Amino acid sequence: MTPRADCRIDDVRAGDGRTPMRAPKLTAWVGMAALGLGSLLLAGAARAEPSAAGGFDPAPLQARAANGDPTAAFQLGTLDYVGLGVVQDYIGAAHLLTQAGDAGNAEAQCELGFLYQTGSFAQGPPPPDPADAVPLYEKAAASGNACGEFALGAMYETGQVVPKDPAMAASLFGKAAAQGFTLDPSSFPLEQLQQRFYAVAYQLTGQSQWTDLVSNHAAAGN
Repeated sequence: MTPRADCRIDDVRAGDGRTPMRAPKLTAWVGMAALGLGSLLLAGAARAEPSAAGGFDPAPLQARAANGDPTAAFQLGTLDYVGLGVVQDYIGAAHLLTQAGDAGNAEAQCELGFLYQTGSFAQGPPPPDPADAVPLYEKAAASGNACGEFALGAMYETGQVVPKDPAMAASLFGKAAAQGFTLDPSSFPLEQLQQRFYAVAYQLTGQSQWTDLVSNHAAAGN
């Protein structure tokens, strides 16, 4: 799925309405009310900020992604989304994740689905359509990817876009849990998904925070 060229987006904002949200904690969104939408231009290559991640240099990832490496595209797309080691760039992230997902990278498919589900792409009016996330989650889940299974299970649990189906949700959550991605009843599923992506970024840049939330397998983009 190619991100629409007429997308509109702005940074997700913290409660004061001014400060970009950087911490790996997602507030309780279900719809799109927490997103501020503004004009944008399609982004080019990520711009390095080595000091932002303890001297991390994204240049090798950028070169590999430019040469069509889907794992590198997934990893660089995640860094673009989180804003760690590079300037935060949601549209650049979407293009890189699309590149990786089209090449079969299931983690990228799941993360791109998350961006669609949470309204990171808006063609307005009408408002963003979370239904765009469903085929991406389905592709990831069909390949046995825990992120896709978890995300799709959460949709069936809540009945967002898809018909509410507790049995299907339990089955998908069970498959994800068998790979170490366990539903935490004390937090929202979207929080857990976002924390997974932050964990990948921290792991890629050699930082310890949040790396317990994701396996090396996920960080490698397999």
